[in-house]
Amino acid sequence: MITHVEDEPQPLYARLSREGLRPGVKVCVLERSPNAVRLWGQGREHILSPVEAQSIGVEPLPDTTLRDLQGEVFLHQLAPGQTARVVELSPACRGWERRRLLDLGFVPGTKVTVDMPSPLGDPRAYRVRGTLVALRQDQARWVRVEPIEAEAA
Repeated sequence: MITHVEDEPQPLYARLSREGLRPGVKVCVLERSPNAVRLWGQGREHILSPVEAQSIGVEPLPDTTLRDLQGEVFLHQLAPGQTARVVELSPACRGWERRRLLDLGFVPGTKVTVDMPSPLGDPRAYRVRGTLVALRQDQARWVRVEPIEAEAA
């Protein structure tokens, strides 16, 4: 689990933040080479330079495997029309981002349906508690969900 991300130099910190690599995110090292470090976290692969990787502090999670992390599903991964139940907001989602998602109804146990994408695919409209909410892909990445099989009509 990421425990610390260096905030200097600012451009490096901004890139890691855009990648979603913040304290609280669970990651697994896929490969290390002299030129790059490949990580899996937040439902996707991240490729970092050695300098970027050295800016991240981690703590081992002995009971978590790569398969566990690859099995996690996030809101942005759902197909149009698919319904899921919110499991959690990523611990890395903090401050105003977290408050906004909670205020919009993305709380554990809530059903969410992907209603429609915009013409360019981002943002998407999600139906939450009878209301349509538009989220960009980078916001939907913070919501871990559990897909629900289609319910009988």
